[in-house]
Amino acid sequence: MVVKSFSDFGKSAKKLLNDDFVVGKKVEVKTTTSDAVNFTATGVESDKDGAISGSLSWKYKVYGNSFTTKITTANALSNEVVSEQLGVKGLKNTLNVSLGSSSHSANTKLEYKHDMVAATVLADLTSQTVTDSVALGYKTFNIGGSATFEIASKSVSQYGLGASLVHEDSELTLTTADKFNKIKLAFGHTISPKYEVAAEATYNREKTSVSMATGIKYTGDGATVKAKTDNLGTISLAYIANIDKSTKLTMSSSANVKELEKGQKFGIAITLDQP
Repeated sequence: MVVKSFSDFGKSAKKLLNDDFVVGKKVEVKTTTSDAVNFTATGVESDKDGAISGSLSWKYKVYGNSFTTKITTANALSNEVVSEQLGVKGLKNTLNVSLGSSSHSANTKLEYKHDMVAATVLADLTSQTVTDSVALGYKTFNIGGSATFEIASKSVSQYGLGASLVHEDSELTLTTADKFNKIKLAFGHTISPKYEVAAEATYNREKTSVSMATGIKYTGDGATVKAKTDNLGTISLAYIANIDKSTKLTMSSSANVKELEKGQKFGIAITLDQP
């Protein structure tokens, strides 16, 4: 089994507990031209203030390198270049540059993945930080860690360690972050092709508090239903339906049973994917 990157430790539980629980309204249209250029147009209405934002991106390949250009209604232009033909198997570099009316950013990420090791180096030119991570794996067991180095102060601002036990149908992960101040235990299990469950528990040493979340996913014929709850009393539901081969509808709702007088939050997203 190929080792996971450290950032992917606990990913199965994270995806079940976070993906598809949309807030607000979102429409996304994807299409591909005859010369393999992928266009994606997105429109979003905020649930908080009703503000509408949008973006248009297009992805194409040049000499084996993948380019993605994106413009937004916030007057921002970003470019991403992914290079995988670097002469070393498993080596990939991603360069991101974003220009906006109020802020600019640039970073580059070098990734290396082999059967038993996965390593990344992320250099953020804007914040002047370098974040390194490494993960080692043997059969079903992975262990890894990450650290962020501040160039200006010449100090380590963040670090953490973790371990993961991965099987074909389950993953159990223990990770630390924020200089060991946060300890997270995550579990994801595919019970059958139709049922999946996940749970996360995070202990914050500074606040001496524990947060927990559990969720379940049911996949039927053409539709998926997800539900999750947390220790704060929030219950969330999501319904994902494949209307046809190119159209997906996602609806979600959440409410805090301890504060029902504040009402519910609703979200809806429609994705049109025309190949």
